[in-house]
Amino acid sequence: MRASINPLRRHVHKERVRAAQVSGPTSDSERKEKKKMKTLVVLVLCSLAVICVASDADAGAQPAENNQDGLFVERDQASEVVRQKRAAGELSLAQLESLREVCEANLGCENMMDTSGIIAAYTAYYGPIPY
Repeated sequence: MRASINPLRRHVHKERVRAAQVSGPTSDSERKEKKKMKTLVVLVLCSLAVICVASDADAGAQPAENNQDGLFVERDQASEVVRQKRAAGELSLAQLESLREVCEANLGCENMMDTSGIIAAYTAYYGPIPY
């Protein structure tokens, strides 16, 4: 019975050695080469991180006014332009009714609406028309 165990142990040992050879480097030169590759990968990732941080810092340091003049405007200027375009067109009946409902909730606005008109009353009490 002892003779049958020895060949089984030899077979298991050979399989373990074969698996170790396949799974990882066995010689010192292979280990050094693998370590060099890991170091290279870490250096490349660190350099990419530095480049990203440096480019973000440069982009953030520039004032917003230098970015393509005329492409971006202040919020106040934009709202004035939009208001002017809205004023140029006529309001629909549904829009006028909506203004009237808002104005009817305020007694002063409702009185002014009867004398000066819905648009004048709404703008006097609530500011520019939202549409």
